[in-house]
Amino acid sequence: MSALNAIFAGHGIIQAVIALQLLLIPHATDYFFLKEFEITTALLLRFYGAALAGIAVISLLCRDMPNMLPCKRGAACGFMIYHGIMSLVIFQSRNEGPLAVNASWGLSAFHGIQAFVLYAWYTATAGQVKAFLKKGNDANNKSH
Repeated sequence: MSALNAIFAGHGIIQAVIALQLLLIPHATDYFFLKEFEITTALLLRFYGAALAGIAVISLLCRDMPNMLPCKRGAACGFMIYHGIMSLVIFQSRNEGPLAVNASWGLSAFHGIQAFVLYAWYTATAGQVKAFLKKGNDANNKSH
């Protein structure tokens, strides 16, 4: 597995672990919240865990695909948008949201780092896409 594909594998594993924890034992996250942990919070955390499970599956399925495939690049772009939005929303609510300030900073940084790593992958694989497209164009020109 190349180092670039390891980004997808690592992303999938991290998301899968968090998803399992949220689905099976959502009360383990009660130290993140300032207010008393309610049944509604547990339900919402389980919903979020289900969404993360879907992200983990997509990431793990994409890890061995060639980097120039549009579906893999589209998945990476979607992951970047997701993590970027999560980082901004959590950061903006750090002083007035349901999360403790330290938890907000940590979660915001966690999502921001994931967005940056996926952006780095997207940028690093751009050359592979260009080479693949050039090769395809050259093959088409020879056949005509």
